[in-house]
Amino acid sequence: MKTFISKYILAIFFVAFFSSCEDFLNEVPQTARSAENFYKTGADFNNAIIGAYANFKHPGLYGNGGTNASMLWLTEVVSDNSTHGATKAVSNLSQFELDEFNISLSNTVTTSAWTGHYIGIGRVNTILDKLPAAAFDEALKARYEGEARFLRAYNYFNLVRLFGDVQLIDKGIDNPYGANDITRTDASVIYDLIINDLTIAENNLPATIPAVEAGRTSKWAAKALLGKVYLTRNQLDLAAQKLNEVITSGQFNLSTPYAATFSPATSYTNNKDVILAVQYKTGLVGQGSALWSDLTPWGVQNTLFGTTGSGGGFMQPTADMENAYEPGDLRKEASMQTAYKAANGSTVNVRHVVKYKQEGPQAGDADTDFPLLRYADVLLMYAEALNNQGQTSAAEPFLNQVRARAGLPEKTGLSQADFSLAVEQERRVELAFEGHRWFDLLRTGRYVEVMKNKGYPVQEFHYLYPIPQRETDLNSQLTQNPGY
Repeated sequence: MKTFISKYILAIFFVAFFSSCEDFLNEVPQTARSAENFYKTGADFNNAIIGAYANFKHPGLYGNGGTNASMLWLTEVVSDNSTHGATKAVSNLSQFELDEFNISLSNTVTTSAWTGHYIGIGRVNTILDKLPAAAFDEALKARYEGEARFLRAYNYFNLVRLFGDVQLIDKGIDNPYGANDITRTDASVIYDLIINDLTIAENNLPATIPAVEAGRTSKWAAKALLGKVYLTRNQLDLAAQKLNEVITSGQFNLSTPYAATFSPATSYTNNKDVILAVQYKTGLVGQGSALWSDLTPWGVQNTLFGTTGSGGGFMQPTADMENAYEPGDLRKEASMQTAYKAANGSTVNVRHVVKYKQEGPQAGDADTDFPLLRYADVLLMYAEALNNQGQTSAAEPFLNQVRARAGLPEKTGLSQADFSLAVEQERRVELAFEGHRWFDLLRTGRYVEVMKNKGYPVQEFHYLYPIPQRETDLNSQLTQNPGY
């Protein structure tokens, strides 16, 4: 998707602007591009789909990979994995609210997450509205529908887990006030939409994605996400079925070494672990990743870490995270380090994430992609689904595949309860700093227990985030989550 993005970067601006414009004139000049004459050809819809993928880089989702990536704040910094390593200031109070579990209704991170996901939903809703009337190749139309439905499902899956009941909007809105009287819909209905969208997507999407289209979703990505949705809903048999379809497809494996999985030097075709990732490319305005520059220690010159600028102290690993790795676990050194060498050669003891390290880029302009779905995640979810159905011995090989790549011995003969904890532990170290920990603890109902036992001031209402004040001000029909 490196060249894919650069070739079509202008599509982002076309779709974002024209999808939201109201038709003030009955006649549109033939030389103008608008929502009325844009959605006609296959090329038009291809550009629109690319604009929808680009929304992964909205600050409310994964930003450009740095400290403005709401999804990492809301899933990693609020967990026992990491903390904010910066100095507290007026400019970062919202980030410290999350770090201190004292989240205000005006928190900019939660507000950005709400807004960013609905922008993504709005883009694909317009595509889905316009697609039936378009006259071009039916197979291509089916693929674009599958991609749009996958993206809508992904956005809604994040929203419903973050906020619970949310507004269900499944049609394009061209009125700037069109959503201001839409109430929250029960989460179960949102999940019905997600499952329906992913079911259509898995049937419409291609089985393989060529390297020139890296970053676009395949049917296996749809099946993996659908398996995660079913697991979250505790529909264990359906979860196991979908996850097993990915496993038995033969499309993915753990032959890529752990550190290489995240390296920009590893080609798309050789990386058999990553199923879907947000794509980044240096040298293009807004298309590089800031994640590596922001992960380096707060205020330290990044020349010590192979890039420019100064460090953001983002997602600083906790001591508990450091101690979570077993002796000999190859993933620890590939994921985090506990010290760095200063310019004078002295050792400075500061934990920092190195999973997305890249030598040479300018600050905020790295090539390192950010994984959204990985095969290792699928294996561990499948093990969880089997174990929760009482099939612990059948689940062991899938847990142990992940451990084998990490250089760790097999775990066998565990009770069902102990195996559940083993999967939780394995997911923590395997998927560290990828935005899974908070969701995992919520799914298993262990968030409050785990965090309180480690001294964090977490309460039951922290299972959801507050509906942003901006939204309730605009729409008096929106109720607030308890506790806020």
